[in-house]
Amino acid sequence: MDYFSRDSLLLTMLLVATFIFIFNRRKRRRQHCSNIQPPSPRGFPIIGHLHLLTDMPHHSLARLADRLGPIVFLRLGRVPTVVVSSARLAGLVLKAHDHVFASRPQLVAAQYLSFGCSDVTFSRYGPYWRQARKICVSELLSHKRVNSFRLVRGEEMNRMLTHVLSAAGRTGSDHEVDMSKVFFSLANDILCRVAFGKRFIKKEGQNRHLTAVLAEAQELFGGFCAGDFYPDWQYWVDWVSGFKARLERNLEDLRQVCDEIIEEHVDRSTDSGGEDFVDVLLRVQRREDLEVPVTDDNLKALVLDMFVAGTDTTSAVLEWTLAELVRHPEIMKKAQEEVRKIACSAGTVDESHLQHFHYMKAVVKETMRLHPPVPLLVPRESMEDCILDGYEIRAKTRVLINSYAIGRDPESWEDPLKYDPERFKDHNIEFKDQDFRELELMM
Repeated sequence: MDYFSRDSLLLTMLLVATFIFIFNRRKRRRQHCSNIQPPSPRGFPIIGHLHLLTDMPHHSLARLADRLGPIVFLRLGRVPTVVVSSARLAGLVLKAHDHVFASRPQLVAAQYLSFGCSDVTFSRYGPYWRQARKICVSELLSHKRVNSFRLVRGEEMNRMLTHVLSAAGRTGSDHEVDMSKVFFSLANDILCRVAFGKRFIKKEGQNRHLTAVLAEAQELFGGFCAGDFYPDWQYWVDWVSGFKARLERNLEDLRQVCDEIIEEHVDRSTDSGGEDFVDVLLRVQRREDLEVPVTDDNLKALVLDMFVAGTDTTSAVLEWTLAELVRHPEIMKKAQEEVRKIACSAGTVDESHLQHFHYMKAVVKETMRLHPPVPLLVPRESMEDCILDGYEIRAKTRVLINSYAIGRDPESWEDPLKYDPERFKDHNIEFKDQDFRELELMM
């Protein structure tokens, strides 16, 4: 009896201690932040809300925002995630609280294919990121540097037009031309010449070809990786799925191809022509005033960042613009009249005439509003606890900005589903505006 009483007393004390511990923990959390969490749909154990991510996640998340509001909390696997779907809240994330949301999550594919997340897109906020961003803005994307590649863009555009005319004329007017492939090849060839100094044509018997290696890298960046949602399990899950093996093979190919390109640039002289991105970064690498040294892997990551970011996005915007013009012949007619008016007066059309294409600029802006090439932007990660629009956002929370939903938000746009370039006559949004309705124009 005494033995039973001692066990009962011990069990009671253990239960009381557990209750006090849980109560105090919840009390501390309430005292730490009296605000509430953003609204959240019903989830499932283990997977959380992963079932909501369809093959078109920006569509499903936009529908979720219509039901729950412009800020939604999700648990994607084991990763707390906040989805923002309004221009006002995007402004809070990107401007008012930019110091909190400046960092990036260390995604598995980026850890491999960005050489340890040492590019601008995926590197953590800090001295290296600030230096890398400064190099890209002042050295690679400066107005002078962009203008220096005008001849390259003109040559590749003429090559593309010649190809289209030749293909269309081979079997008459009914011959089909796959403009998706044409636009991708155009963007790929321009970026290859700008970044690496030449077009890459696969030779017979060549195993590693830059274009194929980069295409595989882009597919891996956009693929589903279980390790991004289950960080504790990432190694064995990605190993079982074969994703890790694909990453390792592609990383090896990237290293070998990039090493060959860098060696070629080191050996040759740039006196006979302008600098490409590799030349510029090799020159920057030798500077003695760098806050953080730029390694060869950093150089590869930065130049590949420029290439990957510019290929798919450019071709997607061109493809969607052409598709919308075909669907709206009255808008196409206005655009054609503007182009022909300038072509008749100048005899030809080149980049120097871009400032006169007011309607065509509106067409491109309207296309990017409805069809943003990066609909969820690049994910961000909160570096500390934060209050966003009255809601508690804890540190290490992943943040997704749904630019697709923002571009179709009726609170920001009148008749948002209508393709109407005329709306930009009243809303003169330019690339440097702090108007967060058109995120794709600024980021």
